[in-house]
Amino acid sequence: MSRGATTEDQSARRIRARAFVLGAILIPPNMLWLHSMELVWGSGMPTMQSLFFNAVFALVIVAMLNLALRRWLPTLALTPGELAVVYGMITLASAVGGHDFMQVLALQLPTHAYFATPENNWNEIFAELLDSPLTVTDPGAVRNFWETGVGLYRWDELSAWLPSIGIWSIFVLGLMAAMLLLDALVWRRWTDQEKLTYPLTEIPFRLTEPGFEILGKDLMGNRLFWVGFIIAGGLDIYNGISVLRPGWPTIPLTAINIGQQITSEPWRAMGNTWVSVYPFAIGLGYLMPQDFLFSAWFFYWFWKAELVSAAALGFRQTGFPYVSEQTFGAYAGLAIFSLWTGRHYFSRLIGEVLRGQTPADEARQAAPYRLLLGGFVAAIAVVIGFITQALGVSLLATAIWLIGYLLMSLAITRMRAEFGLPVHDLFTGPMLMMVSIGGSGSFRRQDLIGLGQLAWLERIQRSHPMPHGIESLGLGERRGVRGGSMLTGLCIATVIGAAAAFWAAIHLGYESGFVTRSSDAPYLAMGAASRPASWVRSATSPDLRRAVALGVGGAFTIGLLLLRQRYIWWPFHPAGFAASSIWFIGLLWVPLFVAWLVKGTVLRYGGHRLYIYLLPLFLGLTLGEFVVGSAWGLIGTIWRIPTYRFWAY
Repeated sequence: MSRGATTEDQSARRIRARAFVLGAILIPPNMLWLHSMELVWGSGMPTMQSLFFNAVFALVIVAMLNLALRRWLPTLALTPGELAVVYGMITLASAVGGHDFMQVLALQLPTHAYFATPENNWNEIFAELLDSPLTVTDPGAVRNFWETGVGLYRWDELSAWLPSIGIWSIFVLGLMAAMLLLDALVWRRWTDQEKLTYPLTEIPFRLTEPGFEILGKDLMGNRLFWVGFIIAGGLDIYNGISVLRPGWPTIPLTAINIGQQITSEPWRAMGNTWVSVYPFAIGLGYLMPQDFLFSAWFFYWFWKAELVSAAALGFRQTGFPYVSEQTFGAYAGLAIFSLWTGRHYFSRLIGEVLRGQTPADEARQAAPYRLLLGGFVAAIAVVIGFITQALGVSLLATAIWLIGYLLMSLAITRMRAEFGLPVHDLFTGPMLMMVSIGGSGSFRRQDLIGLGQLAWLERIQRSHPMPHGIESLGLGERRGVRGGSMLTGLCIATVIGAAAAFWAAIHLGYESGFVTRSSDAPYLAMGAASRPASWVRSATSPDLRRAVALGVGGAFTIGLLLLRQRYIWWPFHPAGFAASSIWFIGLLWVPLFVAWLVKGTVLRYGGHRLYIYLLPLFLGLTLGEFVVGSAWGLIGTIWRIPTYRFWAY
């Protein structure tokens, strides 16, 4: 894959204000569409995968309209760099408002008051929280949100929400600033010295081709592209019609759980075992490195073998083999190893900044290093201040949680930047690790309640924003965009995306009433109350076995990394070990196996030339499913009906 910028001249590289304005205008309607699909109609789950199909669909539409402008009004047409900025803004805003980020936070605000009962005793457990602006407690606003009632757009309704939105926005913006600045700080090291390629930027890169090259032989002018597009899109059109006309048989593409048919011991310990096709995943897999593809499906079955062995040996009831703890240790190991191998670079960088010197690569950076480092420290201070002051958590517990969260975030970002990790659904977080290892009895009551309000960050990491930041920087560089321009667009997207995420979720609650229809919203929201309430009610003791499991996961990961450094032929990559232990690689292991088999055969017998020749076919598979699947989601949102969901299950 080409990593260089296009041949645009210097004037074309300048990002005009209209790109930022267009991106900002597109974010609110995109957010409403996104939340409608994921919360109301279930017609699409774009933020449950790494490459958001709603953002790719928006880029396709903008790129096609831009071709028309280039043909008839060329002075108004966007440059490739400006298209890249628009895409970066939409995808980051989608992550901020995603299914496992602010979408859950917005639902969480009125949860404690609405679902409190004499049986669960939440009014007493969360008494201080319910007296603070951290939650929405106005009876009318809470009821109207969950059940529908009077409209949102009245002052007495809005005033019930604004204090909570305002105080939580401080935390969200501080955390997002820390993640974007951390992206920028590791960006040059990963790009220039480690030569990471950001595989998930390949499709947006091709959709932002200059002029009419998007219609050339590398994409839409290639017959193989349309073969792949028609196959994937045609299957989704047929399955979409079958949803609207129940008498039609469907073609099974989405995951089927064959684990339900396995009932004998010890094999039933494997749990959910999925078989799927997912044409888009086969297309994306063709872009990924062979060692990762192999490791993803191999370690998926490695984890299954662990579960079966534990059941056969009689350890199943004890929690062994502690998959969550091993997985979190693996993520932490990846992040620590990345920082360790770059220790000389980062120590030299910090030393030069403290001495007032200019680092050698600062000219290619998104902002002066002094500003990046100072901003990162300030953002971390805001996050720590919010958790300790607003949530009442001790400084020690805050520091442990924050270190764990940043390590987890850095690991996800690293795997995305290096391999194009298609999904990352870490079903745990630093607070859950703190409680499972240290025991809830080791923490103050307020620590448990306060950190429990960060359940929207802990739940699952599928829509994590940090990888989208560094991928946008990488895409912008390939399109000749200065890092500062892309970072400016990402900052704008963060602010507007956070506001739009609150608005879209609350608007849909007032319009649809999440408890009056089949919706995951109550389940998503209640983690901030049910988890800390259970910790407060029943104190648990420290569990050394879980601590050992976390250490084993980290040590095994670092061992795999060292073996890869020593032996170039070593086929097992720890990213596959870390990512395949939970659920969503289980949905994709068959498509990734197919991609590994096809790509390996192509490279073995046809070499790089055949790989490049067939690449448009696999790009067509992904774009065909993304475009048609997005169209079904748009139809469902506009017509207010359930439609075909090609992802996730």
